[in-house]
Amino acid sequence: MDDCVDALLRAGQDPAAAGRVFNLGGRERISLADLARLMVEVNGAGRVEVREFPAERKKIDIGDYYADWTLIRDTLGWRPRTALPVALRRTLAYYRKELKHYL
Repeated sequence: MDDCVDALLRAGQDPAAAGRVFNLGGRERISLADLARLMVEVNGAGRVEVREFPAERKKIDIGDYYADWTLIRDTLGWRPRTALPVALRRTLAYYRKELKHYL
């Protein structure tokens, strides 16, 4: 979340961001299956079951997506600082603490 807030503050303060759309992403690429595995690992419980995408829905499958954040880096000097496992741990800790407010 800190990386997102930093990007929003930079975009709000720098005229070079006016009218621009920026993608934010992490330092490393990760597949959805690996992200799910990492989330289970960080949570300390759960399991991942990878299933084949249904053939009849293949036409709506977006495939893999990796955010290219080079535009915001080149325009505003932003780059991600928080490693994904750290960000997931922080997010999980927050929701564990504040869950009652979301139910």
